[in-house]
Amino acid sequence: MVFIDLDVRIERMFGSSIAALFERGEPEFRARERLALTSLVAEPGFSGSGAVVATGGGTVGDPSNLAAIQAVGISVYLRVEIATLVDRLTREDERARRPLLVGDGVGDVDLAARLTELLALREPAYARASATVDGGAEVAVIVAEITEAITRSQ
Repeated sequence: MVFIDLDVRIERMFGSSIAALFERGEPEFRARERLALTSLVAEPGFSGSGAVVATGGGTVGDPSNLAAIQAVGISVYLRVEIATLVDRLTREDERARRPLLVGDGVGDVDLAARLTELLALREPAYARASATVDGGAEVAVIVAEITEAITRSQ
């Protein structure tokens, strides 16, 4: 399957890093994110192509984004415990790529508290996914559950 990282597409389309786009404000970034996703799903041959698209955590917070995704395929929420996310995001290079997880220059962000806050805000949107899979499981289990969700949706 073809793998598409929506953040990479955004950076290529707009010639700027995600962090730099966020410096213009989250609403500006979200508008560009919506445009990148809309243009992707509108590409001839995309629907039914079997591509896997990785979105950022806030993408489906915009109901039109989730509708666009579900119009051409299924959405999968990889649910992961906060402690696991903290472990995965403790490397500075990982956090630096995620503007909502870096400090304001005055003090460091409490990563667990920030992730908990973001999850509370986003959980209602995540709950609308076509399938929910334990993203903390072994890779083989995650793949099997996603494959099963795809099979059920056909």
